[in-house]
Parts: sequence; structure tokens; C-alpha cells
Amino acid sequence: MITPEQHDYSLRSYSETLTAYKEAGYLVTSFQEYLESPQGLHMILRHDIDNTIEQAMRVAEVDAAAGCTSTFFLRVHARGYNLMSLPSLRIVQEIEALGHEVQLHLEGGLSDWLGGDNFEWAERQRAVFEAAVGRPLGGFSSHEPARMGGMDFANALKDRWSDSVDYHAYEERFMMPNMKYLSDSSGRWREGHFGMWVGKEPLMQVLTHPFWWFEKVPAENY
Repeated sequence: MITPEQHDYSLRSYSETLTAYKEAGYLVTSFQEYLESPQGLHMILRHDIDNTIEQAMRVAEVDAAAGCTSTFFLRVHARGYNLMSLPSLRIVQEIEALGHEVQLHLEGGLSDWLGGDNFEWAERQRAVFEAAVGRPLGGFSSHEPARMGGMDFANALKDRWSDSVDYHAYEERFMMPNMKYLSDSSGRWREGHFGMWVGKEPLMQVLTHPFWWFEKVPAENY
């Protein structure tokens, strides 16, 4: 069993932390599975894929091996991967085949350079995402939410997309005080590694960025 001193960004630490939550009685799932069947002890496991989709695949395999599902939010404007490329489309299929959920990581700030408005660019991103995955969008997370008008914009967009979209990741029901929220944004857990929180909160949303997680040394990712 991993000790608190060993909580780091290694995939070993990550995997053993998931196992610790499972052994403590938590169900660790995607947003979709949480919405379908919430439990008293439940962690929503979320991954925002900012840079490379290959690292997403690596984490997807660790999640599945631990008996967990998770939600992967993918960008359509990432410089590090092209969602429409054959390698990316194959990875999306492989992630979904493991039982995980794939949704849209929505970009803001585009109108500052390219004109239009955030709603227009959101619609265009949705169209690209749906064309890539071949199904309607079911949920989204905002990439750098402040660039898109914060939660007011995300809530308005969810209402606008109520035909198929069931949630966005920053809704009040998924955040404190309703649910403990932990994130490794910028490579730093502001309230401690999520392994330190096993058994402390019944309902949790944990966000990771696979770019930070490594097998042997951080440099393998860059």
C-alpha cells in the first residue's frame, strides 16, 4: 500500500490511489454513470486532455485496470493533437471500448482573435466534436472557464444545448459544497494529492490532466 510520503505524479501512485478508494467502498465512475446511478460513496473521475491524446490512452488503461470508469474531455483546437486524425479517432474508440466516456473540452477566447462570439465558437466546436465521434454531445467541460464568461456562460450554453447535453463539469451539483472538488491543475494539488482524501468526503469530483502523470520520470512526457 502506498504511503502518504509516496503520493506523487507517478502512474503507480495514481493506480494505487484508485485502488484505495475502491477498497474504501467508493464507486469511481464517469459523469454519465454517476448521473445514471449515484451512490452514497461516489467519485466522479475526470480527465481534461489539454496537450496529447496518447497520454489520455495511458491513463484510460490504468483506470480500467483499477475497475474504474472516467470521463475524458477532448479539445478540437489543441495544437498537440488533431481530433479528426486517424490516430486520434482510433484512440477515442479504444477509450470508449474500455467503458469510459468521451466528451468535449470547450475552448474560450477564440472570438478575441477571430471575431464572432463565444456562443458561435461553441457551436462550431460542438459540430466538429460530433462529426469526429459520430454521436450527439452529452456533456462538456470548459477549458480555462474564465475565458468563456465563467459559470454563467456554461450554464446558459447547457440550457441552449438541452436537446442532448445533460451536464457541464462545473455545475453546482458537482462542486463544493455539494461535492468535494480536487484538481491537479498546473501540476499542483492545492489541497493535497487526492490520495490524502480517501474516506474524508462521500461525494467527490477529481480532475486530472494526464500530461502530469508519468511511468518513471516526468521528462518522458516532454
